[in-house]
Amino acid sequence: MEFPVITKKWGKSIHKLDIVYPNLYYGGVYSLAMLIFYNYVNSLNNWQCNRVYLDKGKLSAKLIGFTLNYELDYMNVIKILKLNKLPLTKDRDEILFAGGNCVTSNPEIYSELFDFLFLGEVEESLAKILDIYEKFKDKPTFLEKIKDIPGVYVPGKTKHKTYGIVKDLDKIIYPLYQPLPKILSKEFVFGSSFILETERGCPYKCKFCMLGSLSKSVRQRSLKKIKGIIDKGTKLNKRDKVIIYAPSFVHKDRKEILRYMLSKGLTFSVPSIKAETVDEEFISLVVQGGQKTLTLAPECNESLRFKIKKLVKDETFFKVVDYANKYKVKKLKYYFLLGLPGQTMNDLKETVELIKSLKTKFKGQTYVSFNPLVGKPMTEFSGIVFDKKKIKTQALYLKKELSKIGVKIKIPSVSSSEKEYKLANLKGSILRLR
Repeated sequence: MEFPVITKKWGKSIHKLDIVYPNLYYGGVYSLAMLIFYNYVNSLNNWQCNRVYLDKGKLSAKLIGFTLNYELDYMNVIKILKLNKLPLTKDRDEILFAGGNCVTSNPEIYSELFDFLFLGEVEESLAKILDIYEKFKDKPTFLEKIKDIPGVYVPGKTKHKTYGIVKDLDKIIYPLYQPLPKILSKEFVFGSSFILETERGCPYKCKFCMLGSLSKSVRQRSLKKIKGIIDKGTKLNKRDKVIIYAPSFVHKDRKEILRYMLSKGLTFSVPSIKAETVDEEFISLVVQGGQKTLTLAPECNESLRFKIKKLVKDETFFKVVDYANKYKVKKLKYYFLLGLPGQTMNDLKETVELIKSLKTKFKGQTYVSFNPLVGKPMTEFSGIVFDKKKIKTQALYLKKELSKIGVKIKIPSVSSSEKEYKLANLKGSILRLR
């Protein structure tokens, strides 16, 4: 059983849409895209939206959408369609669509499987899609009618790709209904919490990150709107914990947002923080909100960091450590990258020295994660070859050096990262992966 769920009287002429998260339920319940579809579609009198996951739910609608933000979920799309006995060819009766970062960055690989694609943000184009579907259920006619909607791409019909963007976040419906099972296991990593999206877009232009290209502008919900969402959302869902959903959390009123949640007796968690935007008061508020671990992403040593357009000096991270010590933060997590273009052994040595200094300065526990660079479309590192041998050599060196100072280091499977790289840069159709 889930709570809360949207209930209403379903008419005989109801239109149905299935929205699919192609991975496990315990992660998908926190997917903002799934919640946006669930809330918006079900807000319409003559529509019903059901959520489907790799391990939960079955496809039953004629209009079926997939949200794709992780390359390694590609194969799960095929698996779900096969489990539900749906053809992988477009001559089926059902209309299939997809959206998400993976689709926006490399849409052509989906053109043989999906009937249409959302490129960019979906809210404004979704309303038009549903309106046309009500009037034209005949598949060829429907696709012809939607081919020129901004942010919608119909393979073989749309002549010029455009990307959907919501200019004013205050004007779109917020997904207040956020269903969770009444009994949560430890696999539900965010626990019983309410997801609060404060902003979209990122003002930074790091060479390795897709976000700066996908979200051309930073847009922030107004403080008044955010306060209303907090009040309504936590009451409706009966939750006293809030998860801030933002790529950078650089909202101009971010400290006031945190103060407001504290005044309401709420606990909260902020995402990986941008060291250059942090001051002592911000860290104090975060700790008061119940967060015991802070996450930072230096990525690499300072000289290489500036080359990849992450313009933050080492001293900025040390300043955050000082604040963390003052307010008794228990853990600091750092994210770094392996396999960067031009990353030399000297760069790795400087990175090790940086980690040593950060660990020495911090009074709590230090955790370090190194992720292999995956060059993706729509980034400045698009086309960078994944050098598996080089990355493995770097990983061995780092494990050896950091073990000497007792730093807990995590490096994901290099083979898995290589697979992610191949999928992200796939040419042709994902149907080749069957």
